[in-house]
Amino acid sequence: MKTAIIPIPTGVKGLIFDLDGTILDSMPMHLQSYNYALQPWGVDYPIEVFQSRAGIPTLKTLVMIAEEYNVQNPDYDEIIGRIRYFESNNSHQITMIEPIYEIIKEAHGRLPMAIGTGNSRKHVDLLVDQFSLDQYIPHIITATEVTHGKPHPETFLKCAELIGIEPEDCVVFEDGVLGIEAALTAGMQVIDVTKHL
Repeated sequence: MKTAIIPIPTGVKGLIFDLDGTILDSMPMHLQSYNYALQPWGVDYPIEVFQSRAGIPTLKTLVMIAEEYNVQNPDYDEIIGRIRYFESNNSHQITMIEPIYEIIKEAHGRLPMAIGTGNSRKHVDLLVDQFSLDQYIPHIITATEVTHGKPHPETFLKCAELIGIEPEDCVVFEDGVLGIEAALTAGMQVIDVTKHL
């Protein structure tokens, strides 16, 4: 089996992965979905701002955008519906990030693993099914299961609880600044995958 190019720190007992931008190369499509959805608001969402908010739940992100662009009486349900419509019709654009996929395959059966994502349960289930990720990682925490999203540590702490590993013995693979902050606040080791890909 091919050796993963991202080394796992010595002594780690559990692996936790962000999903979008870490396991899946889905961020370009997600940005397109936001810009498609935000057309009725007359908003062109800058990539720099989009990237800085990676990991924040969709509704919270839309509230921030509405405030920044002074959108009056925004219909969040309609915009979220447009985002999901675009994503469901363009999921074929998404590909697996191979170095991370290699780590997952190599760790399968040796180390417990979980996914901790700021996306919704419904959308995550579609992606997990599309890429058959549940054959390797049965434990998943989404924005639907937490009260506080990233950068709050709740997502990753719940992942650690699910796999039965103490936070200090877990390593988190992340691509987002807020997710990295969440992992560190949780007392976990963290690998910024953007430095390796």
